[in-house]
Amino acid sequence: MIKNARKAEKFLNNFVTGIDKALDKAIEEDNKETKAKRKHKLPVILEPEEAQNLLKQPNKRYPSGLRNKAMMSLMLHCGLRVSEVVNLRPGNINLTKGKLRVENGKGNKDRDLAIPEYLTDLFDSWRKKRPESNFFFSTLKGKKLSIRYLQQMVKRYAQKAGLNKRISPHTLRHTYATQYYKQTKDIETLRRILGHSDISTTTIYITLANIDVENGMKSFKGFI
Repeated sequence: MIKNARKAEKFLNNFVTGIDKALDKAIEEDNKETKAKRKHKLPVILEPEEAQNLLKQPNKRYPSGLRNKAMMSLMLHCGLRVSEVVNLRPGNINLTKGKLRVENGKGNKDRDLAIPEYLTDLFDSWRKKRPESNFFFSTLKGKKLSIRYLQQMVKRYAQKAGLNKRISPHTLRHTYATQYYKQTKDIETLRRILGHSDISTTTIYITLANIDVENGMKSFKGFI
């Protein structure tokens, strides 16, 4: 009896273990399939007129509107990640030389970027009105802004602008990168601007720019 009970227990344990392994494998395969589907889905970007309309939404007469416009302009014209925007320190921005340093970006890497001349006055206006803070962009009381705030801010302005797209701060980065590649065709410099370690991460913007497809279809002679 005892011997049979032990055999039954061993069989049951092996059976349960087998089921667990099968379930784990099924979940792993399902996760791989989900990730593969995500890889094939292109990120949302804004058309130039949509980006311009978005930047018109903050009211610069108010300090918060001036700050928000400056932050969105930074993401749309320099391709910064939202985490990099909220972590900028006053010493990271040199408006006289038109330079900006991103410290401890993704992968704990630093990189130096140029601030476009057309943004200098906007940033300088915020610099003069900003409260005393350890961060260049802060709350009006000088505290660090949360990433959540920027996500909600961009979404709110997008709705106000009538953009029927799912917009996030990263959409602005994607938009910058796509337009940069369209205008320059320089994928290696874009990689360094965005702070990518691997060029393969940056090549998605070649697809998003869609230059070859657009030119090819425009040159196609139809049947009319």
